[in-house]
Amino acid sequence: MKDQSLKSKFTILENRFLNTFFSGIYLSPNDFIRIGNALGLSLEMHTREMLIKRLLNESDAHGKLPQAVALLRRLVEERIAQYHQLSMHYPEAQQPLAALAQKANATKALLTRQYRGNVYE
Repeated sequence: MKDQSLKSKFTILENRFLNTFFSGIYLSPNDFIRIGNALGLSLEMHTREMLIKRLLNESDAHGKLPQAVALLRRLVEERIAQYHQLSMHYPEAQQPLAALAQKANATKALLTRQYRGNVYE
């Protein structure tokens, strides 16, 4: 099976991470690879789309989805903290940074719902 044809039960979450406008954060290919490495998964450099698909699906297949979700949530929380810190240093950017933080919080909540099994709660 080619990587391009990988089907996923995490499509909503994958699309959220791939679209910075909706997620409020940008996760680089290196971010996904680091999380994969922390879980003992071998993720090689590839497109962001394939990396998030492989990270979520392989961690699920190996019973490591809770750890993957926890690491992704921690990364999202770090980015939110950076937004707050930047908004204190650059008050004129508070409004756009607050909007990004709000979207990132919604992404964090979606991660939790995905792990629990109902993305529509």
